[in-house]
Amino acid sequence: MLTGHYGPAFIIKVIDRKVALWMLFIAVQIPDIIWGTLILTGFEKARINTNLLSNPLELYYMPYSHGLLSSIIYSIMIVAILLLFPYFRKNIGSACWIGVAIFSHWILDFFSHRPDLPIIGDKMKIGLGLWDYPLEAVIVEGAIFLGGAIWYAVKVGGFKRKTSAIFWSFIIVVLLISSVRELIMTPANVEMVAISAMCFYIIATLIIYYVEKNENTKN
Repeated sequence: MLTGHYGPAFIIKVIDRKVALWMLFIAVQIPDIIWGTLILTGFEKARINTNLLSNPLELYYMPYSHGLLSSIIYSIMIVAILLLFPYFRKNIGSACWIGVAIFSHWILDFFSHRPDLPIIGDKMKIGLGLWDYPLEAVIVEGAIFLGGAIWYAVKVGGFKRKTSAIFWSFIIVVLLISSVRELIMTPANVEMVAISAMCFYIIATLIIYYVEKNENTKN
């Protein structure tokens, strides 16, 4: 799952209007950002397996980025770091929601991944394997992402100037990229997957930062 992780970011933003959506966009992808970094530096391993029904990534060694225990640790650690800042000490709930956003990544991965998510270290791997049902995986991921985006847009009352067109163009493009990625595209190598994902996270965060600055309401 790639774009589906942004669904919880939109939902949390609706629940807590004080937390920045661009921060939530980063938070929900923390495990994948760590994964990409560790893949490029050789600390975690994966390979392309075209025999898999969809998403040809065979994630056979990722104890640090996607372990259940490590995900819990990342969530707690980042909340603790945020609480060092005066803004978050005054808004402890917002810091906690960012922690929830980080952990939501593992929850959604549990449904989509094959049994490659370790609980501790590289042991006791679990995953329900929605990826093995390509069309269903695309529908579920798209529904989570689009549902969150629509709820967010409705709750903020739309956007100023041309921002609405930018926002909905972004949503449509992301849905198309996600569908093509799951159903058609086979990446050349794992390193390219990591680099392209990291670039996507940066672009998505910058776009949503602009969108958030041009909401119609600031409740």
